[in-house]
Amino acid sequence: MNIPQLRTLVAITEAKGFAAAADRLFITPAAVSQQMRTLEGELQVPLFDRTTRPPRLNAHGVHIAERAREVLRIFDAFTEEARAPDEIAGVLTLGCISGFSSNLIPEALGNLRKRYPRLLVRIEEGQSAALINRVRRRELDGAIVTEPLVPEPALEMLPITTEPLVVVAPPDAKVSSWVEALTTLPFLRVNRLSGMGAVIDATMRSAGLIVTDAMELDSSDVVLSMAHAGLGSGVIPAGRLKGEYGHTVRCFVFGDPPVARRVVLAERPDYERSDLSQVLYLELKRLTEKNDPSRHLSNVGAVTQSQ
Repeated sequence: MNIPQLRTLVAITEAKGFAAAADRLFITPAAVSQQMRTLEGELQVPLFDRTTRPPRLNAHGVHIAERAREVLRIFDAFTEEARAPDEIAGVLTLGCISGFSSNLIPEALGNLRKRYPRLLVRIEEGQSAALINRVRRRELDGAIVTEPLVPEPALEMLPITTEPLVVVAPPDAKVSSWVEALTTLPFLRVNRLSGMGAVIDATMRSAGLIVTDAMELDSSDVVLSMAHAGLGSGVIPAGRLKGEYGHTVRCFVFGDPPVARRVVLAERPDYERSDLSQVLYLELKRLTEKNDPSRHLSNVGAVTQSQ
């Protein structure tokens, strides 16, 4: 029995399957299966019900997986204490919403890589609600998400930045305000299940706006490209205007007063490796303060007045 086998067993429990565990551990499903057969052979007891497809942990397997989690917690704590003072090392599995300041994450990770060469960060993209659930289920160490409208008492939400939201419309659209753009043009809706989608919907309901849905899209960049192609209007973070079509679309500040989404790092209060997420969090904060995303809002005002 060894530590990699225990990590694989816990990964199967959290990911709910051999294939998903293999993806998380960056190994093949066959390797996962072989590790589990070896572990069962060493323990001389079956841990899985293999009459089902995929195999599921039996009652004893669930018990052993819980004990394995305890062993790994002790082992990881020992490793942390044993390393050199001020050294940051380990694997941080992080979720991130799509379309969040695309240059921010690579820059932060690049800086940390130079500073802490033994720190490995794995990034998995998704919608805010799904990522928050995965943090709660311990499938992710933390996640960069849009702050939920309804508080999550089981999690900590560490503020990273605030991204102003803007309405984008086709370059030739004959509209003069954010309200007119949204109510007279087909609406390019951001996924309703996303954190930003919830913020947008709540703002439009509060303003009493009635829109005509044309598409529901997962990416702010796709909303921008569709608006550029003349297919309608939508709402995106102001930072996305730095992209290919940002200088060609009609653009208006979203909401009165202007609305922004708060981007936070969601993590569990009892997170065992908080030093790993903390160094990433501090670097993200440093970069956002350095770049000052509020400047995008003033730029949007200038664009709106010139058009």
